[in-house]
Amino acid sequence: MKKSPDKEVRELYEETADSYSEMMDSEIELSIYSDTLSRLAVRIAKIPGTIIDTSCGSGHMLALFHDSYDSSHSLIGVDLSPKMVEIADKRLGTKAKTFVGNMLDLGLVSPSSSAAVISFFAIHHLDPEGVILALKKWHRILINQGQLVLAAWEGEGTIDYGDESDVVAFRFTQDQIKSWVTEAGFLVERCIVESVEEIPMNAIYLEAKKL
Repeated sequence: MKKSPDKEVRELYEETADSYSEMMDSEIELSIYSDTLSRLAVRIAKIPGTIIDTSCGSGHMLALFHDSYDSSHSLIGVDLSPKMVEIADKRLGTKAKTFVGNMLDLGLVSPSSSAAVISFFAIHHLDPEGVILALKKWHRILINQGQLVLAAWEGEGTIDYGDESDVVAFRFTQDQIKSWVTEAGFLVERCIVESVEEIPMNAIYLEAKKL
């Protein structure tokens, strides 16, 4: 089964941008976000460069990182949905630059210029070849020892959106993700699988550095 084209994915998030942002108002308070971002701040304390959120959504993660852990690094948020970027831009203001774009096309970012790349729950919109390509592109924009923070839906097969959408998206196993990350030139430093409340799927949370 082929993944849905970007046009259909964009339409899904255009339609749900407001409700997603409202959901993230409380979701961002979960410990997984504070724990992940606080560790990231420590790891990049002496690493120069920009932090890129390649699927920034409503901008909650970048805002939390800037406000609570690190206001010294410059921030960039990219998202496929113009409505999401509009919401993120209002939330972040001068804290970050936000752009409408594809996580596979980060031409606005120079090679070896970024301290960290964040991708939370977005690679399910890629097929395996797309995930591998994304990881290689992210590796290229990171400075040496730059950090990758990745979250993905764990499992096999497609994601069931029920009546919400016909978009085709994929789950991947922990072993697949770790293998692809390693193949792209990263060293995996942390990788766990946790259940997600109110969602019948588990989530993979991975942290790695560029070799």
